[in-house]
Amino acid sequence: MTTGTMVRAGCWVLGLVAACNGGGGGGTGTASDGATSTTVASTSAGGETSSDVTSSSGGSESSGNVTTGVPTTSTTDGGETTTSSTGVPGLDCDGGPDGWGAGDDVGMLDGDAWTPGRDGDGRVNCVSWQTVPLGRWVRVVGTRLDALDAEVKAAIPGWSDRGNEDWHGVLADWVGMAWDTRKGTERGWVTVGGGHDGSSNDGVYRLDLRDMKWNIERMPSDSSKWPDSYSANFTNFNPAVAYYENNPENPEGVYSDEFFDPDDPEISSRTPTSRHTYGSTVFVPELGNAGKILMGCRRYWEYDVETATWALPKFPFDAAANYSGETGYTGENMNGWWNAAEGRYYVSATQNYNQSQTWSVLAGGTDFRWEGGYPTGGWTALSTAQDQRGQTLHSLVYEGGRPHQLLVTDIDTREVVSHDLAYGPSTDGLMFDPQGGSDGGTLAHVAETGQYLTNFYPVGEGMLWAWIDEATWTLERAQIEGDYPTEVNFNTETKLEYFPEMHAIVWVNVGEEDIRLIRLQ
Repeated sequence: MTTGTMVRAGCWVLGLVAACNGGGGGGTGTASDGATSTTVASTSAGGETSSDVTSSSGGSESSGNVTTGVPTTSTTDGGETTTSSTGVPGLDCDGGPDGWGAGDDVGMLDGDAWTPGRDGDGRVNCVSWQTVPLGRWVRVVGTRLDALDAEVKAAIPGWSDRGNEDWHGVLADWVGMAWDTRKGTERGWVTVGGGHDGSSNDGVYRLDLRDMKWNIERMPSDSSKWPDSYSANFTNFNPAVAYYENNPENPEGVYSDEFFDPDDPEISSRTPTSRHTYGSTVFVPELGNAGKILMGCRRYWEYDVETATWALPKFPFDAAANYSGETGYTGENMNGWWNAAEGRYYVSATQNYNQSQTWSVLAGGTDFRWEGGYPTGGWTALSTAQDQRGQTLHSLVYEGGRPHQLLVTDIDTREVVSHDLAYGPSTDGLMFDPQGGSDGGTLAHVAETGQYLTNFYPVGEGMLWAWIDEATWTLERAQIEGDYPTEVNFNTETKLEYFPEMHAIVWVNVGEEDIRLIRLQ
């Protein structure tokens, strides 16, 4: 297949980066009107083979004036700027709630910990959102995912997570999220997150951002009915593994990553097991009556939001008997995105390492197609973080753990423009382990300020949040104050998203922590 042209821009830039141990980073961006937006992050533990620790270098002169805070936006419509009770520019709640609740409960703000005030329908009130400080990490009180534990156990007596991490593993174990950034319906889903020995939780959980609340959209399976042998590795269901090994061309299309037992129909739901989903999940609002979530992890899966049901999975290219990386298997560090013009879901990379390729499929699971190294292939595809905005794909390529290039892909034309990154005064000299690869990084394009928010892991620094300025393509640290999590999980994947109509960045960290956000105006 034609993969488009690669254009070397070679731009050097002035950007920003935020250190985790002192604070984080934030930014703004725009999404296409009503279109799918997915921040896609996939990672690799592979990387370069050199044993030497390398340092970064800017490669060009950089400005001595380094911006380290959160960028701001301003209006030019001539209207007056309102001011909230916190003394920062706010919303004109008198002109209509604009997707927010219209009640008068302002909630509570304790430093940078915000308890939202809600209306009678549970919607966060405009006057409460107006109190959220600008440009700081703000903790949204009451948004821990693990708070759903009691509700699940009340609905399913005897349920427990057999993993050794419980709710922590649902988000922390290389798990991404699918996002809906449309105005008024801003939300995100974590689907069947966990896998391996971390978590057996195969539920679907929805974060409604206009309510600032987690909800159970699909209950997990009743773990009390599983065989005792289903332990230690929850990505592969033992009865399904045995059935596939004995019948690789079985007429049902069964594989190891689903709940199936030929001797026990009660637990044969044919739904996906928990797994590391990486950046594979994508919400597509135009599919079905209420949108679908597409997932190209291990096989191709579709989840219907209206009915909260999974369709039967598809083997890519019908390669059931000889299913492997070479025939389409996706098992590690994949990115997914949606081509609205074609009606096709794309995922990269398959787990065949240096031969890693992208494949695509029509919605519904027909007409699988190899796409080659598009927009990247091989080790590059296994060490990227991506963000889709409309029909543009933004890809950050790591090299030995070091952010190296930013690729901008026109999904319609398949043209890929490459920008080499430079390191500015605050990041020049950072050390990287070439064998460290990149593992769990994220990327969010902030179009309103012309920047990207990302993270990476230099030697001895812990996790750093970073801004990349698309005018100069340079990395700089950005110290952002606020209520930063006590426990930080680097496997961000797609759990970071910018919501243009809310003018906010949302970061979902781990199940035992409230979500964080940065409000921009």
